[in-house]
Amino acid sequence: MCGICGWFGQTPELPIALFDQQSRLLHHRGPDDQGFKQGAGWGLGFRRLSILDLSELGHQPMQTMDGRYWLAFNGEIYNYVELRTALAREGEQFYGSSDTEVLLRLLARKGPQALETLNGMFALAFVDSVQRTFLVARDRLGKKPLYYQARTGQFRFASELKALLAWPDAERALNLSAVAEYMAYGYLPNTACIFQGYQKLPAGHSLFGSLDAPERATLAPYWQLQINDSMAEGALNKPDLEKLTDLLTDAVRIRLRSDVPVGIFLSGGLDSGLVAALTNVADARVNPIALTVGFDDEAYDETILAQAIGRQTNLAHKLVNQRMYSLDHVDQIGWFYDEPFGDASALPTMALCAAASKYATVFLSGDGGDEAFAGYRRYIETQRLQWLAHLPPAVGTSMQWLARLLPMFSRIRYLLDKSSLPDAGFAAAFDGIPNDSVLPYLAGTALQPYIAGAGFTLWQHWANSQGQQLTARQQMLDYSMYLPDDILVKMDRAAMAHSIEVRSPLLDYRLVEWAASLPRSVLLNDQFGKLPLRELGKTLLPAPVQKGHKRGFGVPLDSWFRQPTGQNFLRERLLSAEAKRRQLWNVDHVKALIDRHQTDTKRQYGEYLWRLLILDAWARYYLDEPRFLQGPPHMAARNVEDNGSLQKVYAGF
Repeated sequence: MCGICGWFGQTPELPIALFDQQSRLLHHRGPDDQGFKQGAGWGLGFRRLSILDLSELGHQPMQTMDGRYWLAFNGEIYNYVELRTALAREGEQFYGSSDTEVLLRLLARKGPQALETLNGMFALAFVDSVQRTFLVARDRLGKKPLYYQARTGQFRFASELKALLAWPDAERALNLSAVAEYMAYGYLPNTACIFQGYQKLPAGHSLFGSLDAPERATLAPYWQLQINDSMAEGALNKPDLEKLTDLLTDAVRIRLRSDVPVGIFLSGGLDSGLVAALTNVADARVNPIALTVGFDDEAYDETILAQAIGRQTNLAHKLVNQRMYSLDHVDQIGWFYDEPFGDASALPTMALCAAASKYATVFLSGDGGDEAFAGYRRYIETQRLQWLAHLPPAVGTSMQWLARLLPMFSRIRYLLDKSSLPDAGFAAAFDGIPNDSVLPYLAGTALQPYIAGAGFTLWQHWANSQGQQLTARQQMLDYSMYLPDDILVKMDRAAMAHSIEVRSPLLDYRLVEWAASLPRSVLLNDQFGKLPLRELGKTLLPAPVQKGHKRGFGVPLDSWFRQPTGQNFLRERLLSAEAKRRQLWNVDHVKALIDRHQTDTKRQYGEYLWRLLILDAWARYYLDEPRFLQGPPHMAARNVEDNGSLQKVYAGF
C-alpha cells in the first residue's frame, strides 16, 4: 500500500524539489520508504507502506534488469504467487518476493493485456523507455485512487489530488458544477473533480499513451460488470453454496498474504463475520486479531454479536469502545479526503483506523457484501414498491403538481417528489433525491446556476440500464457511483490517514462476477437481501448473527446539531465572514435551517448541515488559501486505557 505520483512528457523545472513536496504530502500513505526516478520524458515518485518483501528488493520505482521498464505501483496484487509461478515456468527469474516485481515482469511481457490477469486493488504507472510508451491503470472496482491532469505536452498523475496541487503552476479554479453534485449526493462522482482541469481515472480503466504526446493518451475499460436481471423463481442450490464457499474462502486466503501483522475489522454483521469465520479455513497458519469498535449508543453498537463471532472462530479479539467524536474532527476529513466528502460515517471509520493502527498494519473488512449480494434496505424496499413504477403517467404528473402546492420543507412534498420521478426514479434516489427543493434554498449566489443540473450524473447512469429489473438497476448504479465514490473512498482515505491497509474479500472480482450472474430471486426477497451469504452463515456463524438486522456505521448528526455545542459549531463555521465571501451557500437561509432543525421533527436536516460543514472545512484548506501544503491538521490525542482485552478510546464531544 503506497502513494504514487509523477509525470510523462515535459520535465518540470525542479523535479527533485517537486517530488520532495509531493512526497511530504503523501507521507501518510507510505511512511516506510520513498523513491524517485526520472528518464527522458518521464518521472515516477513513490511512498511505501511495506507489506510484502520488507527488504530493499521491494523498493520502488522498480526497474527491469535491462533498465527498459519502470513501475510505480500502489496497492496489492493478491494472486501474485500464482502469477509468479506461471511466469517462472516461462523462464522468468525473480530476485525478491514482492508482488511489485511480479507485476513489473507481467507488464513487461504482456503490456495492457496483463491487467486482465490481476486480482487485487491497485493504481499503477508503467513506462516502456524503449518504445516510449506509458500505461496507467486502476483496479476493477476502484479500491485505489488515481487523479490526473492532461496538459499540452504533459501528463501528471498522483494517488491524491493534493499531490497534483503541489505543482508550482497548479490551478485551483473551483468547479461549481462539482460543488452542486456534492451537495446533492454527499460525495463527488468519479466523473467530476472539485477543481477544474483535473480528472479521476475510472475504476476498471487504463490510459495508454506516448511519452512524446502524453496528452493524447487513450482511455479504455478493461473490465465491465454484467448483471443478470432475471426474476425467474429460484433458490441457492447445493452446488451454488459450494461454489460460494470456495470463492469466498479463496478470496480470504489470498488476502491473508502479508509479511506484517494482519487483523480483521469485525462488526456483529454477516459480512465481516463470514470473513472472520473463513480465516482459519483459508490459512490455518495465520492468526489475525479481530478488532471491534463499539458505540455508547445501543442503536449502533454490535459488540455483543461480535463477541459471539469471536468466540466461535477462536480469534484473538479486541474491543474498542468509541464515545461520540468531536465536531472539530471535520478538519481532518477536509484535509485527508482532498475533496468535499459528506458521508458522516467517515468519522467512526477514521476512529476505527486510528485504533486499528496500534495492533496491525493489514486488515480484512466486510465491505462489498451489500453491493454484490443486494443487502441494502433500498433493494428490499424497492421489491415492495415496484407498483410505483407502473402508475399511469397522469398520476405521476398529478403528484408532482400536488407537491408544488405544499411548503418547501414538507416531508409529504419530499415523498411526493420522490415517488413521482420518471423511469421509476424512486429506486435510483431511494435515500435522497438530487432535486430536493431544499437544495436551491440553501445554494448561494455562486452555486444557484448549477443546482438544477446536480442530478445529471445519477440520471445518466440510471438511464443506461433502462428496461432492466429494478434491483439490478440499483446494483449497477451502486457499482457505478456509490461503491467507488463513497464507500471505497471513505475507507481508503481513513486507512491511509493512519498508514494501514484494508482488504475486502467480498470485493474479489471473481465473487462479484459470480453473484452478478445469479437471478435476483436468489439474492433477495421481500424481507431479506444477501440470501446466499445468509445460507452460508447458517453453517459458520452463531444464530443471533444469522438473524440480526443490518446496522449502519452511523453518526447521530440530527441529535448533535440540536445540542448547544453542535449549534454553536454550525453557526461559527457556516455563518462566518468566509462563508459569506465564498457565496457557495446562502448564509441567511442556512441560519434559518439551523433554527428550523431545532423544532422540525418531521424532516431531519442534519445531513445537509453536515455536508455544508465538510464543504467549509475543505474550503479552509484548499480554496481560501493553500493551507493543505502545510500538512494535515493536528490529529487529536486519544486517551487510550488498556484493561486487558478492552481498549477504550475516548474523544469528548
